[in-house]
Amino acid sequence: MKKLLVVLFLALLCLTAFGATTIKVLAWDDAHTQAWVANLKDFEKATGIKVDLELIPSGSMLQKTSLNVTENRANYDLVAIDEGNVAKFGDLLVPYSKWPEGKTFKKISTTEIPQAIFEAALWKGEIQGIPINGNVYVWITREDLVENPQYKKEFMEKFGYELRVPETLDQLANMAEFFGTKGIYGWAPFTKNTEGATCEAIMFFEAFGTHFMQDVAGKYVITLDKEKALEAILFYRRLMQYAPPGANDMGHAERIAAFSDGKVFSMFQWPGIIPSHENEDESLVVGKIVYTAPPAGPSARAAVRGCWIFGIPKASTNVSAAAEFAYWLNSYDAGMKLAEDGMTPVRTDLLTNPVLLETKPWYEGMAESGLFAVSRPNRSVYYPEISEQIKVNWLAAVLGTVDPAIAIDNMVNQVQALLDKYGN
Repeated sequence: MKKLLVVLFLALLCLTAFGATTIKVLAWDDAHTQAWVANLKDFEKATGIKVDLELIPSGSMLQKTSLNVTENRANYDLVAIDEGNVAKFGDLLVPYSKWPEGKTFKKISTTEIPQAIFEAALWKGEIQGIPINGNVYVWITREDLVENPQYKKEFMEKFGYELRVPETLDQLANMAEFFGTKGIYGWAPFTKNTEGATCEAIMFFEAFGTHFMQDVAGKYVITLDKEKALEAILFYRRLMQYAPPGANDMGHAERIAAFSDGKVFSMFQWPGIIPSHENEDESLVVGKIVYTAPPAGPSARAAVRGCWIFGIPKASTNVSAAAEFAYWLNSYDAGMKLAEDGMTPVRTDLLTNPVLLETKPWYEGMAESGLFAVSRPNRSVYYPEISEQIKVNWLAAVLGTVDPAIAIDNMVNQVQALLDKYGN
């Protein structure tokens, strides 16, 4: 009887805090968000808040959000936004600094998630929401190859230092050359004519010490150092010598197959794809991979970021309840169970948790990469047009169809034309 009274009392407290609140949440549909579905009852029981969670294909999120979140209307109380679309919706969202403290779950501190990941929600100098996935370049390397005693001996004799997971791009180039003599491709590029090629450009520009664009007094300004950009392109072309056949048109499918078939030594990968490399039904390299941050270039390590955030529309009438749901998703205790059910966490203490690392060893690489996360120049409503010019000219340069110096000039001039066209 006493136990029943306690349960009823706690339920009454939840109802008192939020009333009979129902929040509407919009997000993309995959294994990450299906983990939320599997655990929704835990949140509802703890808070008394009902959640109407609508999951749709990620490709439909932009249109759906645009139709349902405006300055004066919000048909959802919490919306998932790809960081590339933060510029489209940033002015319509409640700044994170104004999100209320949680009543049941603690408000997430900006120190519990790497700052470079939290900045996925940055708009006009202010954080506009909270990251809900840690999508960032992770470097994957064949551990069995770097630990092979014969390879270690031969590599030391040739290059004068120990064979290991590459810590710098120069080391990667040496190792790619070495493994090329062993019938193993040293590295796999991303050269498909898609957004991934823009990511490659940004990673290598940053690693060689130059930003393509920067926000100066609220406006984008092209700040690319052409000499450093040329160095980055020429180095990428050097690595292309050690890539698998078909390297001039490699996308996710081709890269996944090459690495899982044991043909590639080292390359970047997105966290959402990594599980396929550790799936015994799909991969020959299960348990043979080390996960780290990308190797450092002459100036820095650079791990391209592509996160989703949760934002609360200013027009929502359930701000406190919406914030509570976001805090629950990113809390440590809930995060442990959600991670076991398929959600990729963003908290550092979850990504480095020994229990989770036993089954998801790539989390450690995500935690390390999060410290070096860099953004594409996507804080512009016309970013797709900017990306197109970066991508087309980058590919022309690294694939050798246009002289690299000319391609860099074209890239800068064409993006500057967009800045002039839109008055930026």
